[in-house]
Amino acid sequence: MASSDGAATLRRSAFARAFFAEKMYIEAIVLEGFKSYSNRVYVGPLHPQFNAVTGLNGTGKSNILDSICFVLGITNHALVRATKLDDLVYKQGQAGVTKATVTLKFRNDPHQQNNPLPFPYREMPEITITRQIVIGGRDRYLLNSRNAQLKEVRDFFHCCQMNINSPHFMIQQGKITKVINMKPKEVLGLIEEVSGTRMYELKRGNAVKLMQKKEQKLQEISVVLREEIEPTIERLRKEKQEYFNFVSMKEEMQRFQRFDVAYRFYSAKQLLQQGTSDFDELTQKKAEIEAQIAECDRETAAAQKQLEDREKLDGPLQRVRQKKEEVEKLLAKRHSEEKTARRDLKLFSDALEDLKKEEQKLAKKLAEKRASRLSETSHAEAAEEEVKRVKEALENAEKKLEGLSTGGAEAGGGASLREKLKQAKTKAAQLEAEEEDLKTELKHVDEELRQVRAKLNKSGESAAQMTTQRDAAAARVAALEKQLAAEAVDEEKLASLREEMKLCRREIDAAKHEAQESQHELNSWSKIAVRLPRGMHPHKLHGQVFELVELKNDYLDFAKALQLLVGGKLEYVVVEDKDASKAIFKENNFASSRRRVTLLPIQDCQVGKICDTATLFQNRRLVGLSQDDPRVLRCLDVIDFDANRHEKVALYTFGGSLICATAEMAEKITYQPNKRQAFPTVTVEGDVFQTGGVMAGGGSGHVKETLLLWKNFKRCSQMSQELEERARQIDFYLQPMEQTVQRRTRVTRELRLAQNELHNIEQLMATSSAGSEMARAQQLEERRRDCTKRKEEVEAEKGKVLAEVQQLEADVYELEHNRDKLEASLKKEVKVLRQRLKSLEASVNTLQKEIGSFRQELMTLEKDLQSVQEDIEKRTQGLADLQKAIEEKSKLKAKVEDVRKEIELCLSEAAQSDKKLGELTGKLKKLQKNKDHLLLTLKKHQHLMNDREKNIGAARQEMEALQRANDWLHAEERKFNQPGSAYDFRQLRPETARQRLQALQVEVQRLQKSVNSAAATLLEKTEKDLLALVERKTQVENDKAKIEAVISELDIKKRQSLETTWLQVNENFTGIFEQLLPNAQAKLAQVNPRDLMDGLEMRIAFNKRWKESLAELSGGQRSLLALSLILALLKVKPAPVYILDEVDAALDLSHTQNIGSMIKTQFPTSQFIIVSLKEGMFSHADVLFR
Repeated sequence: MASSDGAATLRRSAFARAFFAEKMYIEAIVLEGFKSYSNRVYVGPLHPQFNAVTGLNGTGKSNILDSICFVLGITNHALVRATKLDDLVYKQGQAGVTKATVTLKFRNDPHQQNNPLPFPYREMPEITITRQIVIGGRDRYLLNSRNAQLKEVRDFFHCCQMNINSPHFMIQQGKITKVINMKPKEVLGLIEEVSGTRMYELKRGNAVKLMQKKEQKLQEISVVLREEIEPTIERLRKEKQEYFNFVSMKEEMQRFQRFDVAYRFYSAKQLLQQGTSDFDELTQKKAEIEAQIAECDRETAAAQKQLEDREKLDGPLQRVRQKKEEVEKLLAKRHSEEKTARRDLKLFSDALEDLKKEEQKLAKKLAEKRASRLSETSHAEAAEEEVKRVKEALENAEKKLEGLSTGGAEAGGGASLREKLKQAKTKAAQLEAEEEDLKTELKHVDEELRQVRAKLNKSGESAAQMTTQRDAAAARVAALEKQLAAEAVDEEKLASLREEMKLCRREIDAAKHEAQESQHELNSWSKIAVRLPRGMHPHKLHGQVFELVELKNDYLDFAKALQLLVGGKLEYVVVEDKDASKAIFKENNFASSRRRVTLLPIQDCQVGKICDTATLFQNRRLVGLSQDDPRVLRCLDVIDFDANRHEKVALYTFGGSLICATAEMAEKITYQPNKRQAFPTVTVEGDVFQTGGVMAGGGSGHVKETLLLWKNFKRCSQMSQELEERARQIDFYLQPMEQTVQRRTRVTRELRLAQNELHNIEQLMATSSAGSEMARAQQLEERRRDCTKRKEEVEAEKGKVLAEVQQLEADVYELEHNRDKLEASLKKEVKVLRQRLKSLEASVNTLQKEIGSFRQELMTLEKDLQSVQEDIEKRTQGLADLQKAIEEKSKLKAKVEDVRKEIELCLSEAAQSDKKLGELTGKLKKLQKNKDHLLLTLKKHQHLMNDREKNIGAARQEMEALQRANDWLHAEERKFNQPGSAYDFRQLRPETARQRLQALQVEVQRLQKSVNSAAATLLEKTEKDLLALVERKTQVENDKAKIEAVISELDIKKRQSLETTWLQVNENFTGIFEQLLPNAQAKLAQVNPRDLMDGLEMRIAFNKRWKESLAELSGGQRSLLALSLILALLKVKPAPVYILDEVDAALDLSHTQNIGSMIKTQFPTSQFIIVSLKEGMFSHADVLFR
């Protein structure tokens, strides 16, 4: 841009420079890449007061003002006519310019008084502020060429009254329109903003909010006092009184506790003294009984020695008895084996008989099929020969007919009959020549063969021997191959049987292992090993209870319930009668066993109350069930047993108890009023209810389910036996096949050896001279056979060719002399032959299908017959083996009978020895009975001693425990049971004291849960809190009063400030408007003359005549009025720079000139930068930029 006389007019004077030197103003603007300015543009120097910018539309006038706003840090991009920062770069960076830079140079007076700039800028004569943006988002500020933050730049401009986000110093045409349309309250708001009371309104609002919070706090404090503090104080006072009562009661309880402890200590001491005396007496009696038992043992030992001496004399008898037992065991084992062998023999015999019958049927059927096949095959072969002959005749006839129809030539362009005749003669000549060659070759071969045989005759014996060895080896190989083919085996069936046997063995091992585990668990806690006395019959011992009953499969879940209900009864050992019980008890010495053993004599046991079916129905009705509802069952209904032998055992163990589905049912049945129908019950979960009132429940994971284990043991044992039987059946079929496989393996090995031997002989013959001659002779003989065979073939073919020559010669003759007759005859022959061929082919197809079916059936029958014959052979061998085993077992049986006779003879001789043994045995029984009585007496005394010892120990422990817990016992012991003392047990009965103590303990325990031991402390603290809250309430009320007083005082000052500012603005408004529009007056008038706060309105008068409304004004007059008000507001708090953007757009030339003169006179200390298109505006400017 240019300035002064050419492009701008610069009017400066020494007075102006001296006058404006005391303020800060923009000296120059530098633009580069900003909006329409692609290159660097320097706008300046600017005048300190009036600067104008003009030019045509689109030349970038307003862009200069936008650049100033840009540097000031504007955030509202719409004010600079952009949507984003990138729009401010020249052509948005599309023309190679990627950044926009604007620099403002400010001139400052360091000596100015009250300089608003911050330190150190107030002392700088020149200040430069630069803003630069780059495409992509980078934005930075430079303050005096130093990087600065946006906040620092804004604070700098705020000090100069240049807030770009509230730009009163920038006036645009839109702002003028906005001001002219303002309502009275809005105009008053402009006055408030200028006067600074807007900030007061903000602070006043904050004070009102604070006062409201204070009021709310007062209400909260009142509520806390009324609803929390005062009730809490009242409650704590009550709890304090209760606590004092509790302490008094606790002290009384401690006194009774000391009395009770003293009585317990005194009683324990008395019990200790009495128990010690009784224990000494029992110890003396025990010593006497032990002496009697020792005497009895000496007598028993003497009798036992006599018995042993007697038994030594009977040593041979004992050995005979032992031999008898061994023989009987062996006999039982052999009997079982013989039984198994006879069963297997019967199976073999039956199977062999069935196989022989099957063999006969298959052989008969096979013979019939073979006979039928021979007949069908002969018919089929004859039919096929006939078809072949007819085909040849038809082919010859067709060829003749085709040759005849084509004039003696073959169909398809073949040779004529004469040419064929010529070819046949040529072929006959060739065959005759080949025949002569073969005759010559045969002659040479015979001569060479004669010479080789002559050489072989010379070698003689060695060649013959080698030939003999080779023939023998070849015969051996052929015999073994035949034997291997005879030892055929069904590999698929063998593999299947092996796999089945393997699986069966695995299942047997698994079943035995599971049975052993069950048996081991039973032995560890339930099974009792019982040894029968000598001479007692085994039927006297029945076994344990759990072995005599079995849990039904439908009730396996009840095993734990039955275990909990009957408990140890399942382990009772059941014997026949009392005598057997005594003998077994003594024989096994159960009296000294660490484990408790109970023997139940089945004939003498007493069965208690039994729940019959009618009682079961009544109990089901009692709990609301139908008669057949299974939720209530008798224990007898869930087990199986031998009704003939063990019914009494089952009734004794399970007859008087029930199983219920729920605990409610069980409890209702057990504890019903009708005692005759009440029975012990148990639930499936294991809750037990006894008629005596005992109930048991809770965790039952440790319970051992004996019945379930025994059932599992029996199941696994039975399963293993069944599987072993199945294994024997599989082995019955598998063993012959395994033997065949073994024989086949052996034959295969022998065949391999024989083949190796034959190969070695042949190799030896090939490497020796005689062998070479023999090989040459063999080759010549083969060559002679080949030549002979070929000679015979050539002779036969030559005969056919000669016959063909004769036939062709006859055909040529017929063709030349009887053509038509021959053609008709050939056509008829072809037709007949075709019909004949079709009929024969259909017959052959039918016969071939039948032959194929016959062949398949024949192969199947032959295979089945071979398999049956092999099975018969194997079964026959197995049958012989079984028969042999049975014969051996029969011989052993006879031997056992001889031993048994010998044993019976020895037993009769020893009968007399048994009488003496009986006497000694009777004496021993009597001594043992006496000893048992003494042992029982000793046991009773020992129980009494144990009881006394326990009582003494308990008394001593109680005394020691009481002494450890109560240190005062030693000092107060002399007062115990003394009249008049605090421990007078006769004056205050201990039972009464204990009852009072229990009552006090209950009451103290009850109060201890609710009493507040900290009530006194809490009451004191709460009262202090009450005083603090009252003080806080008083303080809040005082603060509220102070805030209200300050607000009232500030409201008065606000009104005074508003009135002062209004009068100042009104004065400026009137003066500016009169200068802009001569002969017109303007003012800011109150809407309500009595209250300024109702708002202000602009009034206008022409020649002292005031208008009622602004609507009567023209657009230019309205713009002047609004502009006057804006400038009047700005004049109150002037900024260093003002920016006007075409504010004269709606004004005529005279008004525009008035604005320029007004600026010069009204704002002498401010810098104006104005964009205008009218000469009346910029004619007053100090500097004009075009």
